[in-house]
Amino acid sequence: MIFYMAEAKAQEKPEEEKPHPAFNIVDSVNSDLCKMSVFETIATRRSIRKYTSQDVPMELIGIILDAGRYAPSSGNLQNWRFIIFRDSGNRQRIAEACQQQLWIAEAPFIIVVVSEMEKITQFYGVRGERLYSVQNCAAATQNMILTAHSLGLASCWISAFDEDMLKRACSLPGDIRPQAVLPIGYPDEIVPAPSRYTMENVTYHEAYGNRVTNFERVLQNPLVFDKISRLIGGFVEAGKDVMNFKKKKEE
Repeated sequence: MIFYMAEAKAQEKPEEEKPHPAFNIVDSVNSDLCKMSVFETIATRRSIRKYTSQDVPMELIGIILDAGRYAPSSGNLQNWRFIIFRDSGNRQRIAEACQQQLWIAEAPFIIVVVSEMEKITQFYGVRGERLYSVQNCAAATQNMILTAHSLGLASCWISAFDEDMLKRACSLPGDIRPQAVLPIGYPDEIVPAPSRYTMENVTYHEAYGNRVTNFERVLQNPLVFDKISRLIGGFVEAGKDVMNFKKKKEE
């Protein structure tokens, strides 16, 4: 019962958004920026570890952050906070805190996702501290990396970091915990689709371990992402050739 009451109280916390009378969400984002459907975005997103030196417009960073803000959260507590880093020295310190993954600093922007622990622990106790705080920030992180990809940018979800070092690099107070580091930039590599477990290997029916056979018949064409990946996959090698030719030309 206490959790239901906590959730009701949490719903009262965030201020309701009051739309500007002249605001039209259709006009708020340039349709040319939205390059992919949600299916294409999910199926073709890759973890990118090489970035060009091209700067990223702040307009696109704003869209990415807004996507994170619209993620679901337990009790609507919205415990995530986002810190943007553009300064090269700060980016270098963050890369060093991420187990010396210095390639991270090459991205023109880094977004660090952190969790405010006090409120979520107050409402949900140990479960809020250990689980919900992580789940909520993970939902926001997924929104942001998918949005970045849909805008023609790239990212990589980094969780390998020394927490104390990263807290110092971000000047985080004691009750704020880092959850993810997201380098953001234009990709300088083409990464082929990684292998995936089949649907039969990851899905059960009614009880754990109760496998479903003949998935395509039972769920009526569920493998839309596999089909998109195969469709896009044919362009990967051609894309690599183009990038290699471009680099040789620049040399």
